[in-house]
Amino acid sequence: MATDPVQNFQDLLQRFDDLLESAAKGPIEPEVVDYLRSTRTRMIRVRERTGEERRAAPRHPEAGTGRLVVAGKDHPVQILDGSETGFGLLSPVPVEPDTSVRLDIDDGREAEIYEALVIYCARKEEGQYHLGLDIFSSLHIG
Repeated sequence: MATDPVQNFQDLLQRFDDLLESAAKGPIEPEVVDYLRSTRTRMIRVRERTGEERRAAPRHPEAGTGRLVVAGKDHPVQILDGSETGFGLLSPVPVEPDTSVRLDIDDGREAEIYEALVIYCARKEEGQYHLGLDIFSSLHIG
């Protein structure tokens, strides 16, 4: 029964799989189902990681620019770092955590579009905000 305490990690994964299956069969948006799938993968990666770095995927420095689309409005952003699960950005506008956004990157080789959730927003300096994005869907064109 779902209200019983989780017994172990395998039990947690089974319950998560049941939730994922139910969500996929219901009237849930495909982006939300994709986010659940990636969350499952991240839980496994975090559990397997050792040492001080407990992130689902290690960050690496990035350099470049993109366009952040928030509520239908475009904002230029600077990409600070990235991983296979997210990005760190410098934005001219604050964005509340738990806001769904789109990040468009066109580096001249291929266009990339990411659907993401803002998980972090902190003011850095006058007119600049550090945003943390958690990717739940991506499309590479090119």
